[in-house]
Amino acid sequence: MNYLETNRDKIFQKYNKEELLKDINNFINGKGRLYKVLNHFFEEEIWKCAGKKTKISPYEALQDSKFVQEILNYINNKPNFFTSQDEIANVKSYMRNSSSRVRKVANFPVQEARRIYNKYNNTNKKLNCLDTSAGFGSRMSATVLDGHNYYGIDPNPSLFKKLLEYRQFLYQNELINGNIVNLYKQGSEDFISDLIGKIDVSFTSPPYFNLETYGNDNAQSTSNYNNYANWVRYFVIPTVNNTIEYLKSGGIAMINVKNINKKETCYDDFLNAFYNNNRVEFVEIFDMKVQSQKQYGMKYDNKKGVIMPKEPVMVFKRK
Repeated sequence: MNYLETNRDKIFQKYNKEELLKDINNFINGKGRLYKVLNHFFEEEIWKCAGKKTKISPYEALQDSKFVQEILNYINNKPNFFTSQDEIANVKSYMRNSSSRVRKVANFPVQEARRIYNKYNNTNKKLNCLDTSAGFGSRMSATVLDGHNYYGIDPNPSLFKKLLEYRQFLYQNELINGNIVNLYKQGSEDFISDLIGKIDVSFTSPPYFNLETYGNDNAQSTSNYNNYANWVRYFVIPTVNNTIEYLKSGGIAMINVKNINKKETCYDDFLNAFYNNNRVEFVEIFDMKVQSQKQYGMKYDNKKGVIMPKEPVMVFKRK
């Protein structure tokens, strides 16, 4: 067996029901980041993802005996940085921090998702929340555990199974409290007629074109639209137009995305797609509270193509 198979249970640690419920209770009370819950359900899916520059996922790297030995040699040569007595803990630290060859992708910070979804909820009412790239459960958690309804869209088949598994856990432990949690296994560019005029607030962090590879399936947007111009035409613009159709009058749409470089201008093209739809009006662009000031070297500011280290969220309102 390879290193991943031998150490799977240690790498992808599972928690018992009591530990998960305590983690959720801490989050509900404003204290925690759902570290155990999100890792329990989604960490293995996160490790299957690869960055554009690294090309190989942590999941793949740990099945390559030569690569594993290089990782262990690197760790052993830096004892002042890799200080744990637990080899697996050091390997996981390596995947988070240390390599330009392989690196774990980040999940969206759940407390920040909570803040953003509630940013325009001045009356503290129950919201119908949309997430057109459901991802690894943090935005689903932020809405559902705050008592809102959640509508999540994601085409990744193995990730979708985890979202369903997580939803079932929440139902079984009476954490949804009669709220709606609807999940759609499809791309956000495909229209969902049931959502027309239903959404109070939409917030997502969509794929940055091919910056990250989410598994080996053919469901992700860049598998279907594998050059940037087609991706904008057939994924970005339909996703934005669909989102606007789903909003109630006065509903809010927010997207966190950045330019990759001066040719793959994801931020600019999502922004243009909103500006080109006359059913919405511009509200603002605000900066997220970021966990890291440097990610992939991507930058932005309000002047297109200009490079600054920030995490922007564009905001539009349905007329």
